[in-house]
Amino acid sequence: MNLPWIYIDTSAYLKIFLKEKSSNKVRKLVKKNRLFASAILTSECFSAFSKRRQGKEIDDKTFDRLVNRVKKDLPYIEIVRLTDDVLRRTEEILLHSDVQTLDAVHIASALLFQESTGIALTFVTSDKRQAEFTNGKRLKTDFVG
Repeated sequence: MNLPWIYIDTSAYLKIFLKEKSSNKVRKLVKKNRLFASAILTSECFSAFSKRRQGKEIDDKTFDRLVNRVKKDLPYIEIVRLTDDVLRRTEEILLHSDVQTLDAVHIASALLFQESTGIALTFVTSDKRQAEFTNGKRLKTDFVG
């Protein structure tokens, strides 16, 4: 089966595990596409889960379940490592935009993958600033706000 590729940033990926606006849309996208993401994905997920646990939005049992689900799903995601090329592109993006640092890592990862493979990606995000930036950078973008 030759499914199309999507790059999923953490803001969108979290919608798979947490009930948020557009969660159903993201779940459908994940089932119909091959996933590609940055190596920072799991760290950002764990940080989001920890913040929710500290804020009493989720309990310890839910926290453990969410962490285990993310770990279990990792083999199904193509992960781009944080290479010197990714970090250089991240710096370029930061110098010419108002996106946050980790968002720039996601954008750099997607752009480098697309440029090096020639495979067209759809960049899936729920971050408006990220979506606005990627729309102008030869990346098809799906804003799942």
